[in-house]
This record gives sequence, structure tokens and C-alpha cells, in this order.
Amino acid sequence: MKKILKYSFNLLALLAVMVQLNAQDGMRVRGPRISYDLASLALLYYDPDRMVYTISADYEMKQDIYPVIDLGYQHVKINRDNYNYTSSGLFTRIGVDVNMLNYDKQVDVYEMMYVGGRYGFSLFNQQAEDIAVPDAYWGDFSGGQINKHNINAHWISLVGGMRAEVFPNFFMGWSVFMNIRFYQSDTKGMDPYNIPGWQGCEQSYGNF
Repeated sequence: MKKILKYSFNLLALLAVMVQLNAQDGMRVRGPRISYDLASLALLYYDPDRMVYTISADYEMKQDIYPVIDLGYQHVKINRDNYNYTSSGLFTRIGVDVNMLNYDKQVDVYEMMYVGGRYGFSLFNQQAEDIAVPDAYWGDFSGGQINKHNINAHWISLVGGMRAEVFPNFFMGWSVFMNIRFYQSDTKGMDPYNIPGWQGCEQSYGNF
């Protein structure tokens, strides 16, 4: 995990250098921009069983049109009295954001209020051990397990958000995803606690 964070911050530093070297008076700097999802750090406090790391890159192909790619990793480890569950895997989301703000082609304004779409893909594994099921009639069951197995999931997302340039070449913002899952491989009878890159597994038609 420390290596992932180290590489992420190194990329951010490299981006700042690239932007400074390529910026010229009267010329619009189109990128690339590298982003890190700070919400994943807050997640460690209200969902400590789950660790998520996400970096993103976008590039202004033409003014207000931004192809974007998200790459991430998730690890889940849950220890309970009646089971132990672990899961880990990678995800990617690829798509386009469109800036809805109109600045009349000003070359030095980069604030965004955007909508977009993503195709998401995740490949991960999960397993459960020390499963115990109390039963007063048939007797308690203990020592059960579900062996580690691989799962892949595919979905599309509708995205909305905003981004502001707080300092030169430093942006902050937020985004909201509505996900629609259209495929998931066999889960061996155990629904995932959380699909990497997806906000939850409770329903397949959509999620904020």
C-alpha cells in the first residue's frame, strides 16, 4: 500500500513539473492532469475493513472534452465472530467528461462543471473462512469455508461533478457516480462485500 501511495504522489509531482515546463503565454495547457481520490482516505475512518486507492488521468483532447481513465486497487479484510472474509482486486474505468461551463474559449480558465460516462471493469478474488452457523435444533456448525475464487464485473457509469483550480495547477473537486452493472461472473454462492471500483453490491441496476 505504501508503494502505491508513493507512486501516486510521485506522479502528482511529475505532473506539476510538466505543466510548468509546457505552459506558455497565450497557449492553453491541455494536460495531462493526474488526480488522487482523497475520499478513499476518509473511507479508512468510517469503513476501516476496506482500503481503496484510486488515481485518475485526463487530457483535454479539445476544449471542454476530456478523455479520462481511473485505475485503482481495493483490499477488504473482515474478521467477525462467525466468519473471516478477505477480498482484493483491481479496477479501471474509462470514459469522457464534458465541461458544461462556457468561458468563450478563454485559454487560462480550467474550472469545470461536468457530466460524463465511464465503462468500468473489475477483476478480484474473495474467500471466507471459519464460518460458524448456530442452530439450536440441528446443532451448531463451525469450521466452514468458501475457497478463494476469481470474479470479474462490468458496468457503465453516469458521472457528474465539479472541479476548481484552488492554486495554479492544483485542482480540487467532487464527483457522483450512478452505476449500472450489466455482467458479473459466478460468485460461488457468496455475494461480494464490495466490488472494486463500484460503490456497493446491494443492487445491479444503479448506485450512488
